[in-house]
Amino acid sequence: MRENSLKRRMQAGETVLGSWLSLPDALASEAMAHVGWDWLLIDMEHGPAALNEAAAMLAALRTTGVTGFIRAAWNESSQIQRALDLGCAGILVPVINTADDARKVVSDARFPPLGERSRGGVRTNLAFATDAMTYFERANDEVLVLVQIETELAVENVDEVLAVEGIDGVFVGPNDLAASGGKRWPDAWTGDEAYMTLVRRVAAAARKAGKCAGFLARDAKMALEVDQLGYNFVGISGDVNFMTAAAKRALDDARAGLTH
Repeated sequence: MRENSLKRRMQAGETVLGSWLSLPDALASEAMAHVGWDWLLIDMEHGPAALNEAAAMLAALRTTGVTGFIRAAWNESSQIQRALDLGCAGILVPVINTADDARKVVSDARFPPLGERSRGGVRTNLAFATDAMTYFERANDEVLVLVQIETELAVENVDEVLAVEGIDGVFVGPNDLAASGGKRWPDAWTGDEAYMTLVRRVAAAARKAGKCAGFLARDAKMALEVDQLGYNFVGISGDVNFMTAAAKRALDDARAGLTH
């Protein structure tokens, strides 16, 4: 069975860099992968990708060696189990505020005895180059399960969330975390000490628990700052932002040089 080498790299203390995929298109995903990211995440919470589109995107990523993840639409069995059945290497579940929320994730994302994930489907076997029973026996070790910390309540409970068996780590949603405290984003970053205390607390809790900590940075500068804080699963912006920023830069440069 194909191993999740990215999970092993993080367990060894390495920081891995990835980005968000919001465009529901296999070609766009493959093009992003060829940039050289360690991982790419298909956003099924705020992105428009349907299940069949996400399947095609993951298949495209597998041709490049980049590790493919999915952010589930919500903490529900129908959203988590169907996403995992596409053969992704890991899943991120949004809006986890308590240990009970995290235990519900484990119930859907892990096979027995840890959880109650149902066996079935064929894409997992193809994605991990194995047979159904081997996938069942080893998926709990190979699939990365992360939960999103994006409220002040979640930060209060982060130690209990991380203590849940079957959770590999936490991932800060920085925009929503700021919103939960009535703060503007990205103004809160480095400009609001109370907010930064929350961000540091999550990283420290993950380090103490021996689990990974993730964060979605706006740009490379923020990604380096996040790494210094102790986050090791670091996202940098996303496909739509990269596309529009480059397009605007080219347009602005061309217009600035027009002579008539």
